[in-house]
Amino acid sequence: MRTVIALIAATSALAATAAPALAQGPGRGDRYEERPRGSYEQSCRNINVRRGEITAECRDRRGRWQWSTASADCREMENQDGRLVCVRGGGRPGGPGGPGSGWGGGRGADAVIFEHAGYGGRAYEVRGDMPDFTQIGFNDKASSIQIRRGEWELCDDIYFRGRCWRVSADMGLFPRDMNDRVSSIRRIR
Repeated sequence: MRTVIALIAATSALAATAAPALAQGPGRGDRYEERPRGSYEQSCRNINVRRGEITAECRDRRGRWQWSTASADCREMENQDGRLVCVRGGGRPGGPGGPGSGWGGGRGADAVIFEHAGYGGRAYEVRGDMPDFTQIGFNDKASSIQIRRGEWELCDDIYFRGRCWRVSADMGLFPRDMNDRVSSIRRIR
């Protein structure tokens, strides 16, 4: 009987450690990439490196979690007030749009949409209704979302037309009929 209980406990522990690895694994056609070294690993979580970019949720000076994206082409990186910053070996801070453009940081965002499954790739902070993703170069590219506040409606056509889905919790991978098809988003609650 003790052997059976020990076997069940070991299997449960193995499943618990394997689940995060699967959730952070690469998507179709992606490959695992090494993350840069640095002190950011002590103050950031949900660290994901994919296609040359690192995305993480990092604590700022006030203790709030902020999303940040930067080039992973860096030897050493640190968290500077909730932002990933390369301190040695190249890299560019703030991700594709640069600091303050809606890419990275996470300050005041009600939701964060991601280009890839598992909250990877480019991240865009949603602070209100966005009727047209083509304006930010994100049309038909979103694959995951993190919800900070509220309930949201995501639609497969601009100006909240076409097929729409309601989302009120984080989704690490959109369903097949929604993946890479979102063109607009609005808060409904």
